[in-house]
Amino acid sequence: MLSLSSLAFFIFIFEISYLPAQSLRTVKIKIAPDEEFRNDETWPMLIRRLVKDSSSDFEKHFGIRFEINAFDAWLSDNSRETTLELLNDLRKKVLQGNCDIVLGFTSQHRAKHDISGVAAYLHGYIVLRKLKHEGAMKLLLKHELLHLFGAADLNEKSSIMNGENVGPGLDEFTKKIVLLNKHRNFNPSIFPLPENKLDKAISIYKQRKHLNRGEADIHISLAIIYLEKKDYESTIKECHQATQIDPDLAEPYHLSGIAFRKKGEVDRALREYQKVIRLQPELPELHYNLGIAYTKKKMIDEAIREYRKAIELKPDYAEAHSNLALIYLEKNMVDETIEECQKALDINPQMARALSTLGGAYFLRENFAQAEAFSRKALEIDPELDGVHNNLGNIYMNKKMVDRAIGEYLKAIRINPGFTEAHYNLGRAYLFKKSIDKAIREFKEAIQLRSDHYQAHSNLAAAYLEKGMAEEAIKECQRAIEINPDYAHAYSNLGQALIKKGMPKNGKAVCLKAIALKPDLPEPHNLIGILLEKEERIEEAKTYYMKAIELKPDYLEAHLNLGNMYFKKDLFPESAFHYKKVVEINPRFAPAYNNLAVVSYYQKNYDLSRKYLKKAEDLGFKVHPKLKKELLKKNP
Repeated sequence: MLSLSSLAFFIFIFEISYLPAQSLRTVKIKIAPDEEFRNDETWPMLIRRLVKDSSSDFEKHFGIRFEINAFDAWLSDNSRETTLELLNDLRKKVLQGNCDIVLGFTSQHRAKHDISGVAAYLHGYIVLRKLKHEGAMKLLLKHELLHLFGAADLNEKSSIMNGENVGPGLDEFTKKIVLLNKHRNFNPSIFPLPENKLDKAISIYKQRKHLNRGEADIHISLAIIYLEKKDYESTIKECHQATQIDPDLAEPYHLSGIAFRKKGEVDRALREYQKVIRLQPELPELHYNLGIAYTKKKMIDEAIREYRKAIELKPDYAEAHSNLALIYLEKNMVDETIEECQKALDINPQMARALSTLGGAYFLRENFAQAEAFSRKALEIDPELDGVHNNLGNIYMNKKMVDRAIGEYLKAIRINPGFTEAHYNLGRAYLFKKSIDKAIREFKEAIQLRSDHYQAHSNLAAAYLEKGMAEEAIKECQRAIEINPDYAHAYSNLGQALIKKGMPKNGKAVCLKAIALKPDLPEPHNLIGILLEKEERIEEAKTYYMKAIELKPDYLEAHLNLGNMYFKKDLFPESAFHYKKVVEINPRFAPAYNNLAVVSYYQKNYDLSRKYLKKAEDLGFKVHPKLKKELLKKNP
């Protein structure tokens, strides 16, 4: 940034230097003059001269050429009092489109002693104020363009990057850092430098820092790179040193807030963000990061508000649209989720997280083909997205492709060992496969990661029930209900545990509570059917069994219970119907084949009885020897 006073009458001349032959990079610029700047009818020629002059010098020294690619009229907000505020206004109203840089010009003079230019390294935007002398504007444009290639304001008398009294040429530090950034990325969703150049950038900035010239920009530049490298302690340290030099800089507070949040210190992050609000309330990234922090604190309404504010300030903020979509997905607001995902993908079609969330939305719509297609597309872009593997696991579980589901959950956990939902879902998959010990391990891991995970407590109870551990199951159900008193599944499991403990009246009461909370839950209907059958209230039992099957047509246990009940009443065709349903649901459920053999025997269909009996034996079921003996007496 440069002040008006330091530029008013200075004519800039680059020192003559020559670089070896090198590749030429062309940077596309979108020009955006505001309405005041456009009042001078000669403005197009002035801008072309300014850009041509900068392009000539940058091409000579760095192999970088600037090309005007588009023009856009900027209706600047006349209430803005600083150039920095105008930069945010420009970012809100003029989008990059297919250009690398947006270059805004303003003739507003609301703040006469404000800085004359400002650039945003991470975003590719510049705002320049109209100056009396064209030579000073040429210098100003070069200064801000150098910022976009990593240069910092310096205390260096002879350098163009001197923040107080500009010099005539380039210092060695600026040359090195600009050449390192020559091929930087201008996509706002991608960090400017690739990973393999970050350590080199740190080395260059640290060499400058060791001169101890009190240059806040050097500390900020280092903080930006340390943050990208996930070195949060170094980020915070550099930000603190920057604010020691100038406590009115907003960026160090913002960067340290992000670092604190990524360290898990969300409250400290929020305190840093509050300092930014005081200094630069219209910064879209601030509101985006506030949205993330509030999400982590489960303050969902506040998070939605902040994401919407970020989008209001920067309509092409793909990440904010994507994060807002994820919140809507968690609230089961499917239409809103899809709408926000589509907005994010319109801006950045390669945004893997938006594709992942879109897959989740179609999963809720039970459009599993679309859900899988979007999830697969997300993984093509980023194979290490833990959430996508978890989503795919859910899709495969719904398709009863349990082994594939387990594979996806395990991939999610490999990428992120602390992924609570992946552990929980893996437990569900193991429970489905009757791998009970593995299921217990995963549910316990989910609870270890998040003690208030009431679904994990409830499913852990279900696993304990499979092992006959009724007392342990009761404790887990009670814990789930303590966390969420309206969780019907926990009441259903508790009812089953109480019945196993020999407390049928208590079990029945709890099952009725589960049905009252969630009438479409099949399990408590089946349990009440069992209790009513024991009381010889057969018709009532039948009603509950049938309701369970209506709610869940592939409910194996309910079909088996009905088959058994009909068999006891010598209603063999009805009994056979439900046993056949059982083997349709699970072709390897040997007891159902045995029961079909018995029913067929009583119906005098001996060939069919032999067939079912053999199937039961092939599956490892120990059939009754008396039935085998009786069948041998019958003619083949």
